Parts: sequence; structure tokens; C-alpha cells
Amino acid sequence: MPDRFGPRGVIALYIPLQNANMQPEYEAMRPDGVSNQIYRFTLEEADNVPERIVSVVDGALGCWPDIVVIGNSVEMRIWTPDEHLEYRARLQEKLGDIPVITATDACVAALKTIGAKKIAAISPMSDVYSKSVKDYYEAFGFEVLNHAGLQVEQPRDIIKIGIDEALAGLRKVDSKSFETFLHVGGALGIVDKIEQLESDLGRPLISSNAATYWYALRKLGITDPIPGFGQLLMKTEIIE
Repeated sequence: MPDRFGPRGVIALYIPLQNANMQPEYEAMRPDGVSNQIYRFTLEEADNVPERIVSVVDGALGCWPDIVVIGNSVEMRIWTPDEHLEYRARLQEKLGDIPVITATDACVAALKTIGAKKIAAISPMSDVYSKSVKDYYEAFGFEVLNHAGLQVEQPRDIIKIGIDEALAGLRKVDSKSFETFLHVGGALGIVDKIEQLESDLGRPLISSNAATYWYALRKLGITDPIPGFGQLLMKTEIIE
């Protein structure tokens, strides 16, 4: 429901308690007339995060949001499209008529919008989990030619990864055989560096927080190009 600070839309954003990067990143991308309302969930039980989110998601109804956004890349752990459909259905049941999107939905839509077919992916944790990322996106028809994890052992430590380490991770999966890089995992704070990374790497980079916020805006019918955050945020329409 539009209000004084969000006449164009109110976005309720769910992010981890342990993540200090996501709130300022979302705020940096926020266009005038949109209100970001932040809600939190815990990563302390890392393998039970979807259950934790489902248990608290209806708390966002108190700010009368126009859309609810779950800024967590569930596919960075073992996860399948069927599990995701069931998870989204449970979220929607708690929220009633208020639309809900996830970072996972957003990355799929972003890759389609940017025209990606062959991709390379990085995620913050182990190579076992990055293999899950590969399997997840290949189920949607993308060819994931290379993938790697940044080997962060605890989710709370992902926010400590710097831009040089992120670039090194992207370089690790680089080759000339694909068109687009994908990064999943919202704690890796790189949205303000996407343009630089795209310039360095010579190809588009779909990064989960940028993709998530772009997708939320476009789902609200807000088509402002958002300069300074890479090629995706200049796209005014979603291709799904």
C-alpha cells in the first residue's frame, strides 16, 4: 500500500540477521518514491533457513507491503525446482494476496532477460553447494559450463569477502565459452562494483541482490533504469 515515504510502492525485504551488506545495498538501488522495509531471519540453523523464513514471513504484513521479497539464495545449498515451488507456495499461503518473490526467482528471470544461455556460476560456500547451483539452473535450461564456491565455511563470514576475492572467484570460472557470469548468495556485497566487474570480465554479471531488487521493481511496474549497478538494472522489462 503506497504511503508517505513510498508513494510508488512499499517493498518488504527479508534478509538475514547476520548480513550487514544487504540493507545498504538495497537502499543504494532504491529509486525515489519507493519505501524499503527491512525484516530479518536467522541463519543460525543454516540447513533450516526456508523453514525459519516461512515461520516469520507474515510479519511483513504489518507494513502493508505491495510486494514481499525474500533475499536469500536457497539454491546455494542442496535445492531443487520442485522444492522451490513448494516453498514459494507455503510463503504465498502465509501472505495471502500480497505477491512474493525470492532471490532465486529473480536470478532465473534476470538470466533470461539478459539473454544468457551458457553461464559460469560462483557461490560463497563449498564446491558441493556450487554443484547444487549448477544443477538448479540447468533444470531451467541454462548450460552451466563452470562453477565454483568461494570456500567460506560459515554463512556469517561471507560478509568479510572483499571485492578482490570476489573477482578472483569469478576469474577462477572464467573462459571464453560462455556469455554471462552468475553470482548467488546475498551476503557477498558487490552491487556497487558490478559495473567495474563487468568491465574487467567483458561480460554481464547477474548478482543476486541486484537481480532481486531489479525484479521486485519491475514486478511493481516501476521501470526506471537504475544506473551504476550493471547492465541488468538498465533493463526496463522482464523476459520470463
